Amino acid sequence: NRLKIIHINDSKRELGSRVDRHEHIGKGRIGLRAFDLIMNDKKLKRIPKILETPKEPDMKEDIMNMKILISLIK
Repeated sequence: NRLKIIHINDSKRELGSRVDRHEHIGKGRIGLRAFDLIMNDKKLKRIPKILETPKEPDMKEDIMNMKILISLIK
C-alpha cells in the first residue's frame, strides 16, 4: 500500500474553487456523508488521519470535530 496518511478537513468552498479554506467537520461543502465513508472504510481503518480545521485559542472546536468523527464510526 502506498497510502500512508490521510489529511481530513471539510471545505468552505466548492470543489475546483482553488481556495483552500478549512471548515469544521460537517459544516462545509464536503459534508458528513464523505466523512462517514472515510471513517468506516475497512481499507482506511489503520491509516493515520490528520484533522485540519479552523482553530480557536481553546480546544473546544478540536474536541467537537473529534467527537463528530468518532460518532460516525460504526
